[in-house]
Amino acid sequence: MIRGWLCGLALVAAGASLAACSGGPAMPLGRARAYSSFQACLLTGSAGVAASPGREAWAGMEDASASTSAKVSYLAVTGPATKANALTFLGSLLVRKCDVVVAVGAPEQAAAAADAGKFRKVRFLLAGAGQQGPAAAANVTVLSPAHSG
Repeated sequence: MIRGWLCGLALVAAGASLAACSGGPAMPLGRARAYSSFQACLLTGSAGVAASPGREAWAGMEDASASTSAKVSYLAVTGPATKANALTFLGSLLVRKCDVVVAVGAPEQAAAAADAGKFRKVRFLLAGAGQQGPAAAANVTVLSPAHSG
């Protein structure tokens, strides 16, 4: 009983393997991936990366991360599908200091286009259907479905 308690405490405190506590062979340490300081963030609708267009955008971002070691993350907007609501979630990504924000979905794209002028060092990519017309700020790129090929 005490041995199990101590092993559990050791696992939490030191991250040791369960095999080492049970007297079995120790498991090799996992290999950590080294990332660059560059961060790309995806802002999606409530379906996140489980459905289009988030799924395709996320797959492309993961491929790019594997090639460049850039960190990638995503945030799904929950609640009403409105620009005002998406602005709150966009703010969360900007606080994380994302270098690039990819927005998919009409409310998410509208929020990114609205705030892009305030964050000139961040690049915004409005990907897929939803955004109509030219980019509002120099740091915004609109990628229409016809160009996503």
